[in-house]
Amino acid sequence: MKKTMKWSAAVLAAGVILGGVNVTGGTLAHAAAAKPAVKQAVQPSVVLKYNGTTLTQQGKIVNGITMIPVTVLRDSLGLPLNYNPGTKTYTLGSGTAKLNLEVSEYGVTSNLNGYYIYNYGDYGANAVDVYESKNIGGHLYVPFKVLNDFMGFKGVWNPSLKSLDISKRTMNSINISNETLTKSNKNASIVIHYPQVSGLPEDVQSKINKVFKDDAEAFAADSEEQASHRDGKVEHMYEFIQSFAVTYNREGILSVVTDKYGYTGGAHGGTFRDGMTFSLKDGKQLGLADVLKSAPDYKKTLDAILKQRTKNVTYDEKGAGLSETPGFYVSEGGLTVFYQQYEIAPYAAGLPTYTISFGDLLPKGTDPFADFK
Repeated sequence: MKKTMKWSAAVLAAGVILGGVNVTGGTLAHAAAAKPAVKQAVQPSVVLKYNGTTLTQQGKIVNGITMIPVTVLRDSLGLPLNYNPGTKTYTLGSGTAKLNLEVSEYGVTSNLNGYYIYNYGDYGANAVDVYESKNIGGHLYVPFKVLNDFMGFKGVWNPSLKSLDISKRTMNSINISNETLTKSNKNASIVIHYPQVSGLPEDVQSKINKVFKDDAEAFAADSEEQASHRDGKVEHMYEFIQSFAVTYNREGILSVVTDKYGYTGGAHGGTFRDGMTFSLKDGKQLGLADVLKSAPDYKKTLDAILKQRTKNVTYDEKGAGLSETPGFYVSEGGLTVFYQQYEIAPYAAGLPTYTISFGDLLPKGTDPFADFK
């Protein structure tokens, strides 16, 4: 099935205190999946270090998730921090790793340049969003996992000392910009964000950039086509938005996830997710067979793992295995496989997403990126 057909099907189916200074503190419909009610359990503090130096401020463990004060990210890690009182939004970081924290009476909603991030793990009875930032005692905290997965940091945990030593990762020497394609008209608001890469040999980056741009233009054309059929009885304009996040930018690999959201009336809109992974050596777009070529039986292994891990969310109590054309991207945790809305579970489950470590998929000692460095 062509991507445009899949996009259409998806749409049709569907006051913080900072650093001791008192400051005054519309999430997209597709990011507002139902959240399980979980009692917040704050555990003892975590000693924080940066490049081996112990910091004066400490983190916290909340429901098993290590949380870092925003002031540590600003004062010790050097991330720019700004606040917009009109939208009650804090912005942390820069470029495609800019984290926006929308603060409201309902909590804190996180997005990376418009890409809403949330992850409920394996969706068990006590599932929590491992990416959810929190207002704890009037102070804003960000999960370390957000820094690890999207913002170029890593950490070493010392269980005996209950300490986390944070440092920067070595990233690919490239620049990634956020380009915008707007095709709004009287029937619809169409705003499409897509990445463009620079800092590589021209033939390589043009090959990668063409894939991103062609994908964005195809979504724009499909959105315009749907908008042209808007029924005059539909009061609200149609809405089409694409956002993206960089999930891996190391070791000669670039991986990006995009969400294409559309609203054409009804109770809610629909989202179609896509993952794109490239070798920066030659610009080739990589499939599962390229990333897991050291494991000839990877389909069988992935199928078994996914059937086990999807039991808590899928329509079928036996779980959902590897689909015929699985969506995936590379992440800091390994290989991340996702399912589309309604593919295996109700709308409330969002887009079920599962990360499997390469250690569970490849022979011991195998470097999945050896050929791409």
